[in-house]
Amino acid sequence: MGRNKGDRTNLTLAKTKTDSLRTTVPSSIVRQMKLNAGDQLEWQIESLNPGVIRVTIVRSQIKPSD
Repeated sequence: MGRNKGDRTNLTLAKTKTDSLRTTVPSSIVRQMKLNAGDQLEWQIESLNPGVIRVTIVRSQIKPSD
Protein backbone atom coordinates (compact mmCIF):
# COMPACT_ATOMS: atom_id res chain seq x y z
CA MET A 1 0.00 0.00 0.00
CA GLY A 2 1.56 3.29 -1.06
CA ARG A 3 1.57 6.38 1.08
CA ASN A 4 -1.25 8.75 0.31
CA LYS A 5 -1.87 12.12 1.85
CA GLY A 6 -3.50 11.51 5.22
CA ASP A 7 -2.13 7.98 5.73
CA ARG A 8 -0.37 9.11 8.90
CA THR A 9 -2.48 9.80 11.98
CA ASN A 10 -1.78 10.90 15.54
CA LEU A 11 -2.72 8.99 18.66
CA THR A 12 -4.73 10.82 21.32
CA LEU A 13 -6.04 9.77 24.72
CA ALA A 14 -9.32 7.87 24.45
CA LYS A 15 -10.39 8.85 27.97
CA THR A 16 -8.71 10.40 30.94
CA LYS A 17 -7.20 8.06 33.53
CA THR A 18 -6.83 5.15 31.07
CA ASP A 19 -3.99 3.76 28.97
CA SER A 20 -6.21 3.56 25.86
CA LEU A 21 -5.39 5.64 22.82
CA ARG A 22 -7.44 6.47 19.75
CA THR A 23 -6.68 7.41 16.18
CA THR A 24 -8.58 8.12 12.98
CA VAL A 25 -8.58 5.63 10.11
CA PRO A 26 -7.42 7.63 7.08
CA SER A 27 -10.03 8.07 4.33
CA SER A 28 -7.76 6.35 1.78
CA ILE A 29 -7.79 3.19 3.93
CA VAL A 30 -11.55 3.50 4.57
CA ARG A 31 -12.14 3.53 0.80
CA GLN A 32 -9.59 0.81 -0.02
CA MET A 33 -10.87 -1.57 2.66
CA LYS A 34 -14.53 -0.54 2.16
CA LEU A 35 -14.95 0.17 5.88
CA ASN A 36 -18.27 1.29 7.32
CA ALA A 37 -19.33 2.78 10.63
CA GLY A 38 -20.00 -0.11 13.01
CA ASP A 39 -17.33 -2.39 11.52
CA GLN A 40 -14.94 -3.72 14.13
CA LEU A 41 -11.17 -3.87 13.74
CA GLU A 42 -9.26 -6.65 15.49
CA TRP A 43 -5.64 -5.72 16.18
CA GLN A 44 -3.00 -8.46 16.39
CA ILE A 45 0.71 -7.91 16.86
CA GLU A 46 2.90 -10.21 14.77
CA SER A 47 5.61 -11.19 17.22
CA LEU A 48 7.80 -12.74 14.52
CA ASN A 49 7.95 -9.49 12.55
CA PRO A 50 8.64 -6.52 14.84
CA GLY A 51 6.73 -3.42 13.84
CA VAL A 52 4.08 -5.33 11.88
CA ILE A 53 0.46 -5.08 12.98
CA ARG A 54 -2.28 -7.23 11.48
CA VAL A 55 -5.73 -5.66 11.33
CA THR A 56 -8.72 -7.92 10.70
CA ILE A 57 -12.02 -6.35 9.66
CA VAL A 58 -15.19 -7.78 11.17
CA ARG A 59 -18.11 -6.50 9.11
CA SER A 60 -21.11 -5.19 10.97
CA GLN A 61 -24.56 -6.47 10.17
CA ILE A 62 -25.84 -2.89 10.09
CA LYS A 63 -25.82 -1.34 6.63
CA PRO A 64 -24.87 2.35 6.57
CA SER A 65 -27.52 4.77 5.40
CA ASP A 66 -26.67 6.60 2.18
